[in-house]
Amino acid sequence: MAVRGSQRSRLPLAALYGGLLLSLALFGVLAQGVFRKQGFAFDGAVLAWLHGRQSPLGDTLAFALSWTASPPLVALGSLALLLWAYRRGRPWPIFLVFLGGSEALNLVAKVFFARPRPHLFPQLAPESDYSFPSGHAMAGLALALALYWLLEDGGSRARVALAVGLVWAFLVALSRLYLQVHYPSDVLAGWALTTAWFLGLRWLWKGQDAGPFGGR
Repeated sequence: MAVRGSQRSRLPLAALYGGLLLSLALFGVLAQGVFRKQGFAFDGAVLAWLHGRQSPLGDTLAFALSWTASPPLVALGSLALLLWAYRRGRPWPIFLVFLGGSEALNLVAKVFFARPRPHLFPQLAPESDYSFPSGHAMAGLALALALYWLLEDGGSRARVALAVGLVWAFLVALSRLYLQVHYPSDVLAGWALTTAWFLGLRWLWKGQDAGPFGGR
């Protein structure tokens, strides 16, 4: 029984390391392709497929979804959650570090890789800054994971919040591709970098005996 208990205690830690390594590996592969200016064949294929399915209704939905993850709205939502976490005694410092660090990582990566925005098809929402990784994709996923972290001892409430948050983050990222302002590799890199940052902080915050989704 002692051996089985030891094996169970190591499983969450193994999942943490595995997820962290996979996320870093994915980001590394994508970053290398962008750094070498090689690009990816699936980028153009996905954007072409979405371009062929644009419609007035799709345009409206994409603009609305993209707006929900715009910097001003994300900042207001984050501030509201931060104040709520502070008043409820939730781990607000790590919430602040996670969201702030995610934004800093995005800005640094954009400047370092300096990837131009896609111009394969007309942009429906023209953007002039750099493309890699996607800021909207990172912000959406970071906010979903941060909210889960604040609610994780709330049982089903936390799981529902995570599920809804992940669906929203996916739709936001999809809207950026639909609007032709990001490559799919920008979105994947944003998700990978945010996930790696999340899992890394979980390990530092919880300690080596905790898993990626352990208790407080």
